[in-house]
Amino acid sequence: MTSVEVYRQLGFADADREDAEAYQADPVAVRGLVEQIRSSVGKLGSEPRFQMPEDPRDSIQAFLETVPDIRRFHAERGIPDDISWATLADLGQQIKVNRRTHGSYGLETHWWMTIHWVGQIYALGRLQYLLHQVTEERPVPGTETGEWIIGVHIPETGPLTDELVDDSLAQAREFFPRYFPEFPVQTANLWSWLLDPYLLDNLPQDSNMVRFGRRFTPYGTPNDSQDSAIFFTFRTHGIDQLDELPQDTRLQRLVVGRIKDGGTWQSAYGYLKL
Repeated sequence: MTSVEVYRQLGFADADREDAEAYQADPVAVRGLVEQIRSSVGKLGSEPRFQMPEDPRDSIQAFLETVPDIRRFHAERGIPDDISWATLADLGQQIKVNRRTHGSYGLETHWWMTIHWVGQIYALGRLQYLLHQVTEERPVPGTETGEWIIGVHIPETGPLTDELVDDSLAQAREFFPRYFPEFPVQTANLWSWLLDPYLLDNLPQDSNMVRFGRRFTPYGTPNDSQDSAIFFTFRTHGIDQLDELPQDTRLQRLVVGRIKDGGTWQSAYGYLKL
């Protein structure tokens, strides 16, 4: 049984902890994911492709049951406790986002949390970094197929100020050579709608988002990503009710205005050298 302290370290809100404790999980579904996680902890290189439970609440239970497994892997690597817990606390954060989006306990992004539980991603200050290899299908400029790089991810934890981003990148430059020396990394990449040239050109050039996005050199072909812009700006899905979305910030107005004008938001690729 998960203790109150572990729930706290995992970032659970009280309401989510209470719902997790009350939920009657499907033992077969939970066991299936538990076994997949335990057989994959520490196997890095590409994102896990697990067979996920139909009900994400069963996935949450599996994550709770395997906290000791991923914590053991972190400890064996010498990864400090604060980084270990900060990384795993994305579980509680994602559950909070789910409640804000859908009004109930659950985990829409349960597939995303699998990379945390096999030891592939780490929260270092403001940003998260996914340790993975470049593939022939998804080349990154200045790297070779099979080369290890870190993928940048942006949790919803506050502004992207220059100071916070600089500090996070400095931590990454120190963290990976120290705790994963056999996987040398010299490049970070990002795939995000925050790199859409339209956004970078139409927000104030001194804004945190633009300054962050311009750190990355663009490459590859952008993908249509209308839902990403809606979801990450408003925490909702679909464009059927644009007139009901808040228009309090310049970003909110930009996202809705472009769609109303017939435009399509895209997620683009970028890289930077560490």
